[in-house]
Amino acid sequence: MKGTMTHGRKKLAVLLFAAGFVAAWAAGQLRRSRDRAMVTNMMGQKQTVCVGRFLVDLPTATEFSLSGERIAGFEIDTVEESKAAFTDRVAAREAEIRAHDATDDRTGEGGMIDAHNLPVPSLFGRSFIYGRSRGYLMDGDRRIDMESVSVESHAHLKGLSFTLSATSVQEDRVKEAEALLARLQVRGENEIPSAPGFCIWRAVFAEPLPKHKSEWITLHVGLPGHPDVGMAFGSAASASTDSTLLERIEHTDAEARIIERLRVTKLRSGKRSINGIDGEEEIERVRELNFTTGYSFVRESQGSPDDLSQPYLLMNMETGTNPRPGGRPVKSSLDEDAALALWDYITLSIRRRPTRVIPSVHESKPVPFSDRDFLQSDNNLRVSSDVMSDKRELADRTRFKLQTTWSLAPNSIAKLVSTLP
Repeated sequence: MKGTMTHGRKKLAVLLFAAGFVAAWAAGQLRRSRDRAMVTNMMGQKQTVCVGRFLVDLPTATEFSLSGERIAGFEIDTVEESKAAFTDRVAAREAEIRAHDATDDRTGEGGMIDAHNLPVPSLFGRSFIYGRSRGYLMDGDRRIDMESVSVESHAHLKGLSFTLSATSVQEDRVKEAEALLARLQVRGENEIPSAPGFCIWRAVFAEPLPKHKSEWITLHVGLPGHPDVGMAFGSAASASTDSTLLERIEHTDAEARIIERLRVTKLRSGKRSINGIDGEEEIERVRELNFTTGYSFVRESQGSPDDLSQPYLLMNMETGTNPRPGGRPVKSSLDEDAALALWDYITLSIRRRPTRVIPSVHESKPVPFSDRDFLQSDNNLRVSSDVMSDKRELADRTRFKLQTTWSLAPNSIAKLVSTLP
């Protein structure tokens, strides 16, 4: 009798375990189906964003912002305000600079050297040269004197105010700032300019531009309802790296410990050309120490440091990142297929902006999930379930943040750091 009861309890335990397993599997399938339907629906409606000299398609459900805008070494600030508000703000800035003692060089905010109206007929504004700083270098026994200033050029055009600023430059750089502002054209919120040039928020520096070597900008993308998901696309003309993405990853892998390898699975790794832009891509699934799972995506294009039309490009996406700074990783709110589909949809749309608007590679048709295997095997990508390594414990960051140490631009979403090695 006792043996029969024991056998019955064992059978019941097995049945309960099987029921729990089936329930968990069904819940997972339901979540995957829901995520896939949500992403597919999002991809049916798009918005095209002009980022520097490139176009990027985003689902209309996403939120985006631009930051880190620079041209020819000048930091760019854009403010939406009235002409009266602009006039008051610039007057206050001029008074602030003049309040400093002209001999006070310690802060770089020494007194005003020159202030004048913009010599551009179509623009209303002021330029300031201030904060003269002097120093010297020794070349053997020879002393080389050095001098620099800070420059600001402020302009107002059609309800928008623009400032180009730089520190530690020569006085004549103010002429370059004013020449750049003379080529500025305001554009609508979602307007794609037809003329070539460098897009910033609500405007474009239209060609022909004064000769320059550097242009920087970063696009940040967030997905409402998914605070753990963040994406950034950075363009940095004149930037370069000593090694490629895959070379840095190979070096990191070689230093990894076995326990770290078991928590990281490489989903894709290889070279990939998109719309004529050569690059390298790495996608990983990461099992964190708190048993949550997240995904990390990165794509890098080296470009040509001497060609503004071929800048260094860096694309990142992460899921499973705690939106609270310093918080522990969370479970990815998108399942693997949905995250891959979102990544492919956006990265496949990145293209150089022509002088006339052309459709992206997927026009209005989303990439179906049935094409996933094709996407993963195309363009020299290797799909593998092999584990890969990490350089240190991934308690609160996924491994691609370890590949680099220099920030490409401030992150307004506080979700993702776009970085160069």
